[in-house]
Amino acid sequence: MRITRLLAAAICCFFATTYLVFSQDVSQDYIINQEGHKIYGTIKKSFDFNTITYIPFVSNEGVKTKYYPDDIQGFGLSNGRKFMSRYIPDKEEDGMVFFQIIIKGKVNLLSYKNQYYIENEDYFLELHMVSEKKDLKGNLIRAKDREYMGYLSYMLFGPCGNRLQEKIASTNLSEHELISTFKLYYDCEQEPYELNVKNLPFVRASIIAGAGISFTQSNLTEDSFDEIPHVFDSQYTPYINLGVKLDHWRRLPRFAFDTGIGYSKKDGVINMELFKPNQRYSATEEYSRSSFIVPIFINYLAYRSKNNEFYLGAGAVIRTNTLESKFSIVDHKITYEPVTVRLYEESVLTYSSSKLSPAIKLGINFLYNRRFGIVSEFQLEHISKEYKIDLSSRQSYYNSLVASYMIGFRL
Repeated sequence: MRITRLLAAAICCFFATTYLVFSQDVSQDYIINQEGHKIYGTIKKSFDFNTITYIPFVSNEGVKTKYYPDDIQGFGLSNGRKFMSRYIPDKEEDGMVFFQIIIKGKVNLLSYKNQYYIENEDYFLELHMVSEKKDLKGNLIRAKDREYMGYLSYMLFGPCGNRLQEKIASTNLSEHELISTFKLYYDCEQEPYELNVKNLPFVRASIIAGAGISFTQSNLTEDSFDEIPHVFDSQYTPYINLGVKLDHWRRLPRFAFDTGIGYSKKDGVINMELFKPNQRYSATEEYSRSSFIVPIFINYLAYRSKNNEFYLGAGAVIRTNTLESKFSIVDHKITYEPVTVRLYEESVLTYSSSKLSPAIKLGINFLYNRRFGIVSEFQLEHISKEYKIDLSSRQSYYNSLVASYMIGFRL
């Protein structure tokens, strides 16, 4: 029940923090109509424009329109990416598609659905690798014919000579390698060119600094002999964390990775009672627990609005605990005649020194398209046998379900 309440409170915090974030975007998106004129407005952002079939466009006058490749010459995004409407080579019957213009100049480099194309005044060719079976001394093997190297050598022929040919011979079909080869060609040619992905890194690395609070709910493990009734003076623990987040992958735009290190310290008290035939135990222990927390998550961006991203994460949390017992006393009373009472000091609480536990989370990345932003996360973590209670030679192990809410700054 308390976990449910904390979940509801965390969701309320998610939406409450949106009122603290004020921003005004200056739209630089545009379309190029059939007459070659630019019309500025807003293009609803997608996770991957390399595979879209149409774009939803809102002009500065508020007119909403869906544009297909046949309707416009192309479009551009505020981050510098540019697209043009073209037919796929030898597939004109399939209709026009939006090609991303990676490099524009004397020779263009384009991409569509993770395939790359090269274009000049005379040719428009797909760069691809052909896989075929060959017979080698009676053994059938699969060989790869790097046909694209021949296309690159022909289309990028120029004064570089052997230097460029050596570069082409080591070039694979990746965006980074192709851009590097094209740059060498244009430097040798001393021709102007336009690189449209220079402001779009392969991945964005951010530092996350935040603080939060955790609520712990425990239950007896199945292999424990019997439960020892006990209660902590507080089940809430504050913590701080510092981490790194890798997101906005150019080729995997929906996925992100984050890790970091956190620290929590709690000074608390545990009280317990145990009844046995003609015996009664009660114990109190004051303790101080310090924990280092290392979360490792892979996140999936489930939804993106104009300014914010909502994501789900799955991963693991590594915890290392240090427990210091400040004071512990056990009251043992024998209730049959003659009644006797014995007091003795003995530690009854033990935390596991280290644990690896599965976890899931729900998060919001406010102002995802800005360099700095706010991150808010709700996390659930299950820790098996997190702590042990030892009283009257009876040991009970307890699992913990930890619900955490964190808010931090993305730097």
